[in-house]
Parts: sequence; structure tokens; C-alpha cells
Amino acid sequence: MKKVFQIMIVDDHPLIIDGLVHMFDTEADFEVVYTAEKSQDGLDFLAKNASIDLIIFDFRIPDMNGYDFAIKLEQFNYIGQAVLLTMVDEAALLKKMNNVGINKIISKSESMDKILSDIKKVAYHNEAQFKSSSSHGDNQFLTETEKIILTRISQGHHISVIALEMNMSDRSIKYRLTGIYSKLGAANRSQAITLAIKKGIIEL
Repeated sequence: MKKVFQIMIVDDHPLIIDGLVHMFDTEADFEVVYTAEKSQDGLDFLAKNASIDLIIFDFRIPDMNGYDFAIKLEQFNYIGQAVLLTMVDEAALLKKMNNVGINKIISKSESMDKILSDIKKVAYHNEAQFKSSSSHGDNQFLTETEKIILTRISQGHHISVIALEMNMSDRSIKYRLTGIYSKLGAANRSQAITLAIKKGIIEL
């Protein structure tokens, strides 16, 4: 069975989070299962979900800087991969981060293609048997998270209720819905639900 890397993103900029979520939405081997705009929220989620394979986080987050966050990960005995995605370019600070077990430091100024490529190298480093399997061009492919969201929508659940249930922001749910429409070639929710049921992707 193909491994799907479960990802948590911690960044206080919603647009950065949305961009990363959108980037991973087209990758069959990756699934963003949680996003947080505060470091402590990310740690609280990790405490209850030890299956996270990859954490992508920023350095400058108001409630906790990246160094302290990395130390907390060590205290949690986190065994997954950790990537610092940041605009910080101070050599001494980056060296300090490398000394606390960060697998990779990537600049936010890089292109999304380069960021994705670097993250894949980190993820696949110890997973040589798994090769990248992008779902570009496969409009029928939906991640498990997308299937849950679309199923909840088909059941009449409001976006805010779904967001609360899935520990995500309303913005992230709306962003994922846009991605779902694109994959299914749908113009709206009703059409997406109809197509997904017809293709056997979800059931009522």
C-alpha cells in the first residue's frame, strides 16, 4: 500500500498556509491534515496525533519562535521530519536551528516548485521505496480529507461546522473546496457532489 505522508503546517500568515495547502492538494503522496497559525496549537494537535510524518513551520510566529518550537518537538520525542520554511537569513540563527534536529531549512523566497522539490527530498529520504506520484491530470483523485469535506457538504453541514470538526480554519475548508471543484471539473457544490457520487468517490 502506498504511503501517504501526513503533514502539519504552522505559520501565522494565512496566505502562506493556503498556498502550501494548494500545492500539496495535487500530490497523491502528501496530505495536509492540520494547519495552525499559532505554534502552541500545532503542539497541542501533535500531542493527540502522533502519526504526523512531516511538520513545516515558520520561525517568526508571535507565540513561540522556531527555535523554541523545535525544542518542544524534541521534548515530544517527535520522530518525523521537520522543515523550517522562513524568510530568516541570519547565518548564526540558521546554524542554531540546524543544531536542534531540523531536517531542512527552505527560504520562502524560493519558487513553489523548488519548495515542493526540497520538501519531497526530505520526505523521501528514508522512504526510498516510495516515489513521487503527482496526481496532475487525474481529476477524479481526491484525498481522504477532500472526500470527508465533500461528504459533509453533501450532508448539509455548514463550512464552519466542518472546520471545527476537522481542526481547520473556515478559509482552509473553502480553499480545499475550490481545489475539489477543479479536480472534478465542477462549477459549484451541487455539481461537485453529483459528479463525485456518480464516479463512486463519495456516497450519501
